Amino acid sequence: MKNFYEETSNELFFDKMIERQMNSFLVSYANYINNKFNRKGGIFQKPFKRIQIEDEGHLQQAIIYTNANAQKHNMVADYKKYPFSSYLLIIKNDQYYVDSKSVIEFFKGLEKFLFIHEQQVACFYTHNWPSSKLE
Repeated sequence: MKNFYEETSNELFFDKMIERQMNSFLVSYANYINNKFNRKGGIFQKPFKRIQIEDEGHLQQAIIYTNANAQKHNMVADYKKYPFSSYLLIIKNDQYYVDSKSVIEFFKGLEKFLFIHEQQVACFYTHNWPSSKLE
């Protein structure tokens, strides 16, 4: 049986390995795009931001924002029909890409998941999508 140090060490090694592989992939991709379009600089720096989710309310807002983002940016008229968000997968309880069960449990049931999405999206559109921590 492994001791705590060995398990922690293996987890840290695995995390570093994944981080390094992702970094290598993103650098390679940026080089490809820069060469193809005769440009310089990073392609992932300026428009992308990341922030730490601090509490459950913030997590709820992040899930709803992510699911309704296509509607916010006028890519679709109704976020519920957009096939490239997790919304439809969660409703269908599809576990392949999303831990739908955990999301539904977090919202305390599918009915509340649907209701809270409806309320939040209606509120945001009524008030012209106020700024949030995610923007």
